[in-house]
Amino acid sequence: MEQLFCDTNALIRFLENDETVVPLLSGKRLFISAITEMELQCKPDMKAAERAIIRELLTYLTIIDLTAAIKNRAVKVRLSARLELMDAIVGASAIETGLPLVTADEKFSSLRGTDVLILPGRTG
Repeated sequence: MEQLFCDTNALIRFLENDETVVPLLSGKRLFISAITEMELQCKPDMKAAERAIIRELLTYLTIIDLTAAIKNRAVKVRLSARLELMDAIVGASAIETGLPLVTADEKFSSLRGTDVLILPGRTG
């Protein structure tokens, strides 16, 4: 089974049934950073039904916690790729797991050490 590492925005687009993202992520084993796990749950005006959907989605994802290796890699990524710290942690997690990163954030194009699939902008 193909495995992918997902940034928060990729999962949000998946939940919104984005026609580009759904076929890309469906049927794959998906990994996320603990940062993404938290970001998905932090929208202040989220309704109870939306929270339930997020919690359900999280049961299908493999969540990668912060390890010493990821923290050390995140510092290097932060300094070399000029990503904000949370993005550097997500990028470092993808690198440390050896998985391609799926994101809609073009800032990740500067990330080295793993393949990065930048999703196209939304249409319509």
